[in-house]
Amino acid sequence: MKKHILIVDNNILNLKLLENFLEGIYKITLMNSGIEAIKFLINNKVDLILVDINMPNMNGYETVKKIKGNVNLKDIPVIFLTSKVNYEIEAKIIELGAVDFVRKPFVKQMLRNKIKIYLEVESCRKNLDEKINRLQDVIIISLAELVECRDENTGGHVKRTAKYVKILTEALLEEKVYENILTKEYAYDLIKSAPLHDIGKIGISDATLLKNGSLDDEEFEFMKQHTTLGALALQKMIDESNGESFLYLAKDMAKYHHEKWDGTGYPDRLKGEEIPLCARIMAIGDVYDALTTKRPYKKAFSHDESIKIILKGKGSSFDPKIIEVFEKISYKFKIEKEAL
Repeated sequence: MKKHILIVDNNILNLKLLENFLEGIYKITLMNSGIEAIKFLINNKVDLILVDINMPNMNGYETVKKIKGNVNLKDIPVIFLTSKVNYEIEAKIIELGAVDFVRKPFVKQMLRNKIKIYLEVESCRKNLDEKINRLQDVIIISLAELVECRDENTGGHVKRTAKYVKILTEALLEEKVYENILTKEYAYDLIKSAPLHDIGKIGISDATLLKNGSLDDEEFEFMKQHTTLGALALQKMIDESNGESFLYLAKDMAKYHHEKWDGTGYPDRLKGEEIPLCARIMAIGDVYDALTTKRPYKKAFSHDESIKIILKGKGSSFDPKIIEVFEKISYKFKIEKEAL
């Protein structure tokens, strides 16, 4: 499939000249204003943008600033088109995040070479990102399974809970609940990091973690420490890395997934929207799996029984807005559980 290049210039002659240079090699889209280009980019994928600096209404600098300010567009390589270049212009181009500039009058082979190079660089970047993401996913699951392998009674909890969180998060995204927080990027990081919510249990002794029965008060207080232990471990990861965004959500979920909407949870007795959104979502997936799974100290509740218990916690244990969406899509939890 041909790479798609968007060319933005208010000069029709320039547009046609550039199209003539590049057609047959690439898919070309021509736009004669920055405003129209931004509208086009919202719903269309391109691989590289050529944009003139001097345009009326919205010049090239303003256009690129808007592109780079959009999380879905910011990684598209941009090459400026300009009739003059000085240190000030070069500095501005670099500051805005463009990869290069092409001077007018255009030299066909120079233009083609620059476009080819930057498309290849972008392809390498994407491939590297994919490899890093796959490696991160493997590490996350491996860490989570390291905890689970110690406790046969909760085997599979991490993977099941992660699936439930994914279902609920995608439904909340579709319903636009907390849309000021729950962006596609936030949802991606939340789903990615969900398996790490119980990582703190690796610091809980076998005597407590593997007890074949209910915990007494002292043991339960010790077990509750898995939230803060998990947060501390993930904070160390954040400190020793570049602070990957998913690690911050992982930390919040690990620490706060046992907080309750009415402030009666632990470890910090947060209430309402003081509790991070990711932890409020995780709380529902975590409780659903705990209810529907057999443990040494209890039988497994049926799907319907579990739903009734969770709905009863609306406004006390759980966020009312999230519960309203959960009630609509709870049948998907049952389908997922039966499939696992």
